[in-house]
Amino acid sequence: MGRRLSKGVIDDVAEVAAGCDSVARACNAAVSVLHGHTGAAVDVLLLSPGQLSVVAFSGAWQAPTAVPSHYGVVGHVLATGRPAAIDDASIAYAGLHAGRPVGSVVCAPLSEPPDLPIGVVNIEFDHVVDDPATWAEELAEVGRRLRQRIDELGGPPAESRAELLLRHTLGFATAHSGVELAEMACRAAVELTGLGSATVLTRRSTPPGQPRHPLRQSAAFTAAGTRDLPTEVTELPATVLSALVDAVCRHGASRTLGDPDGEDVRGFEPLVQAGVHTLLAFPVRGTAPDPRLEVAMLVLDELEMRVDPGTVTVLELLMANAAECYDRLGTLQQMQALAETDPLTGLRHVGPFTERLAAARAGRTALLVIDVDNFKQINDRLGHAAGDKVLVELAAAMRECLRQGDELFRVGGDEFVAVLEVRDGAEAVRIADRLVAAARDNGSAVSVGVALRRPGESAETTLGRADRAMYTAKQDPQYAVRPAE
Repeated sequence: MGRRLSKGVIDDVAEVAAGCDSVARACNAAVSVLHGHTGAAVDVLLLSPGQLSVVAFSGAWQAPTAVPSHYGVVGHVLATGRPAAIDDASIAYAGLHAGRPVGSVVCAPLSEPPDLPIGVVNIEFDHVVDDPATWAEELAEVGRRLRQRIDELGGPPAESRAELLLRHTLGFATAHSGVELAEMACRAAVELTGLGSATVLTRRSTPPGQPRHPLRQSAAFTAAGTRDLPTEVTELPATVLSALVDAVCRHGASRTLGDPDGEDVRGFEPLVQAGVHTLLAFPVRGTAPDPRLEVAMLVLDELEMRVDPGTVTVLELLMANAAECYDRLGTLQQMQALAETDPLTGLRHVGPFTERLAAARAGRTALLVIDVDNFKQINDRLGHAAGDKVLVELAAAMRECLRQGDELFRVGGDEFVAVLEVRDGAEAVRIADRLVAAARDNGSAVSVGVALRRPGESAETTLGRADRAMYTAKQDPQYAVRPAE
């Protein structure tokens, strides 16, 4: 096994592919010939939005059915349009193939220059082969012949509606913020409907009689070659957009404008005047919608296009899934905030402080270690409830003294640390004096140690110097603030 790809083998690949009536069958037939000749694991991957999908394989393929289009050697070949070979993949991808033998990897594009590749054909050997660069040249000819047959069959199969839905549904779950999720939803709406652009309008609802919160365009997406209707729509008067959101969110109606058969456009005239000739508009709600938030999805086009009802229904289901992801994202963010926040004072605590400490800059970041004087006596004499009240009020007073970008952390029972970005140590001392004064005005006394991180000094060492300075200040009531040595 492992014989080179002679012209006869390449002709065999072309011949079996020519006898197939679908792209999938042609790719599988080619893989069968190559595997039978080499004894190696062979696979064909075709490009789909954002990924390479495995459409044919043999041997011990152990990757998922799709991989990122930039991944490894297949991504390199796809990007360059040139074949490539790895002499020994066990070295190049140490640990990836653990548990099975692996040697050389040869990969070639499915391309017919000057056209861009539509995928790759890949061979993984369980041993190191001689002259893998020549193997790559020969496999490139296989890729070219297979590409010709794929083009004759109409090109790579189009992504099905089910595949598109699955891809976007899985994508929604990876969003890290509401804005990112809304951007994904807009792109999904355009891909699914074929319309030119989409936008998400959001508004915080308010009780009757109170001023409305302003509308906000949280995301938009416009396909290449179409008018940027989202921008034109958001330039409409706020009262017009507010009425539109009312119509969409309050009445839960899906509306279609611009249908060739004609539609009732009452209430949507400003959109038509802005150049919108096809519109899908519907509320975006999950199973447990936030009553304080109104979200309207607008999918737009300057052309008169018919969108079949089935597509509209599927789009509404997809957006409901996006809303569910938004609800879960909010819950996760709340849980993270609870995990990072001291429930008594509302300040962030040790975990986030450790991260902020790691980012401290030499000569620019000052650490202020703050300890409440005589706090044990307060607890012993007045009780823990009174002690908690002191901590809450003191934390609020000191936080008010800090500038934007500075932060106060609670790192112990009655111990706080302020992290400041300053020009020099003198500026840090002045802020420490303000904290002492704020505590005094609140009926409390604190001792503060101040340290500016030095060049070459670890952040932990800076914190230790500030901590020792604080204890020095505690021992001398005349000085509430003590710069570190």
